[in-house]
Amino acid sequence: MRILILEDNKQLCALIVSYLKKELLVDSAYNTDDLKAYLKRYNYDAILLDRNIDNQDIGLSLIPFIKEKNSNTAIIIISAYGNVSDKVDGLNLGADDYLEKPFDNEELLARIYAQVRKRVRQSLISFKDLKFDLLDYKTNYKGTSIEFSKKEADLLFYLLKNQNKIVSNTELIDAMYLHPENVADSTIRVTIGNIRKKLPFNIIKTIKTRGYIIEN
Repeated sequence: MRILILEDNKQLCALIVSYLKKELLVDSAYNTDDLKAYLKRYNYDAILLDRNIDNQDIGLSLIPFIKEKNSNTAIIIISAYGNVSDKVDGLNLGADDYLEKPFDNEELLARIYAQVRKRVRQSLISFKDLKFDLLDYKTNYKGTSIEFSKKEADLLFYLLKNQNKIVSNTELIDAMYLHPENVADSTIRVTIGNIRKKLPFNIIKTIKTRGYIIEN
């Protein structure tokens, strides 16, 4: 899961990122230009959006831009503006949740997962006797669990969530790594090879020069 946080307080942003990156891929933006640059490159599962940037209440104005880029991205407002009317304004403009500062990082993480779960249209996928739980990233075959490394699971479940779509090598690297520019192109091929070894039969098709696909 990849998320983006827009927060101009660099010290606070670093603390939030330090906590969330234990489980998630996290990019951080300190101004609107940074945010827009990230949105041009990546698709995000969720965006944490501070309202007040450089002493201007402009965070809410970014919601339509974000939704236009990817309507399935969850938007969680994080703000010191905490009265009822502030929250109503954010939700009416298209935010999915509103968390008042200061907040507990554990609650923030729970809210991120809750919003992303809402967007998983189909939580269980089956291929013959293979069963995949898209919410908990669990795989089993005839009742026996199959264990994957974190990167193997990230790749496999990204393809599962994009069934019937050819996903390029570049898109997979962008989805899985915080600094994709430092990742060798062969990394995805090797990871898919490891996944195939653990599965009882192959479900990932290679489309020459284009990428990979799982078809239902």
